[in-house]
Amino acid sequence: MARKTNEPWAQVLTLGDQRFGILMGGPFDGRCYPLLDGTPEVLDVPGPEGRGQPASVRYVLHEGFYRFAEEARPAA
Repeated sequence: MARKTNEPWAQVLTLGDQRFGILMGGPFDGRCYPLLDGTPEVLDVPGPEGRGQPASVRYVLHEGFYRFAEEARPAA
């Protein structure tokens, strides 16, 4: 019998003890981001550097992948 868990399912890459979620869409499409504690449903990834770039980029876990949701721009 399968063990039930409340943790969401995600497609991850592992490198030794490190786990990485796969980002889909947005400025980081196809890249991976470290999963430090479990499998979060939302990842707020620091935005790309440069003037006018978003402060952070939000990815939401959907169907096993972290999919682009929105950008958070710094206040002017």
